[in-house]
Amino acid sequence: MKKIFGKENLEYITSLFISIFASLLIGALIMIANGRSPLVGYSALLQGAFGSKYNIATTFAKTVPLILTGLATAISFRSGISNIGGEGQLYLGAFAAAYVGITFTKLPGPIGIILAILAGAVVGGIYAFFPALLKVKYKVDEVITTIMLNTVATLFTAYLVNYPFAASQGKMGGTEIIAEQFQLSRLVKLSKLNTSIFYMGIIAIVIYYLMEKTSFGYDSKMVGQNSLFGRYGGIKDKKQMVIAMVISGGLCGIAGVFEVVGVHYRFLQHISPGYAFDGMLIALIVRNNPIGVILMSIFFGGLKTGSISMENATGIPSELVLVIQSIIILFIAGESGFKNIYKNWRLKKVARRKVGEENV
Repeated sequence: MKKIFGKENLEYITSLFISIFASLLIGALIMIANGRSPLVGYSALLQGAFGSKYNIATTFAKTVPLILTGLATAISFRSGISNIGGEGQLYLGAFAAAYVGITFTKLPGPIGIILAILAGAVVGGIYAFFPALLKVKYKVDEVITTIMLNTVATLFTAYLVNYPFAASQGKMGGTEIIAEQFQLSRLVKLSKLNTSIFYMGIIAIVIYYLMEKTSFGYDSKMVGQNSLFGRYGGIKDKKQMVIAMVISGGLCGIAGVFEVVGVHYRFLQHISPGYAFDGMLIALIVRNNPIGVILMSIFFGGLKTGSISMENATGIPSELVLVIQSIIILFIAGESGFKNIYKNWRLKKVARRKVGEENV
């Protein structure tokens, strides 16, 4: 916790809160320009996100994949390697879970669920391993390869789910329902919140400990900041990058598993609305801090859930939430520039004051 609230991060936390406030203020101005009341709009958003047990459950259901994909991005980015392929890894992990659920139907529920999680993690990790290997062996840009592999994974799973593994009845684009004993139970009636949130909590604690309390986490930070310096310090930077990338891919795969065993109970062709990309933005906003990822994921989950209620109650388009998210990212991205502008302004102000005192 010291790293979160210590002096070194206090300025950044302040900047983050200012960015969120500024984005909400600009959102309010957009509402006013369209003849809507910001007070009514934001009240409806807050009510829709946290106003009832069902709304809170829906918010946290959306938070689960955001936390997992956010932690996946954080652990790779901190190690100096960029995993932009989380969406593809999520899709493959989800399909692996569905395959387990429709194939090993005689396994007991707990064993089947663990097998599905392991299958999703392994498939996601292997899929992330190849671009990492290309990066450390042949210096192939991992950003390009992982983006391309996203398309490969989504198209490959689309083929599988529409042809060899298509459901025998109903619309195309989905597998058969997984075995009932593999389906995670819902925690709140009518909501999609399920017991995957407990699995996610355990995983988040493990990743936090790994990143903040172990030599692996320290080595990752050193490699991410300066791989040459880390190498001279005895750290095997290439190995560190590959391991971090595989863990990242595994986490994205597990996010896909929980969408299958906890939410849809089958693999769907469009199972993710872009969870991995949202998780990546969350990790970037909080500078790859694992606790920051959790808190910002809850905030983003609340925005996503509340925006629907806001639109229903006030007629304000739910896309306003995307505007708010974009403005937050814009302010965070320009943080250094804003700081330099402020420092230059202060220096000029001090200089003018000194000139005035000398003239007197």
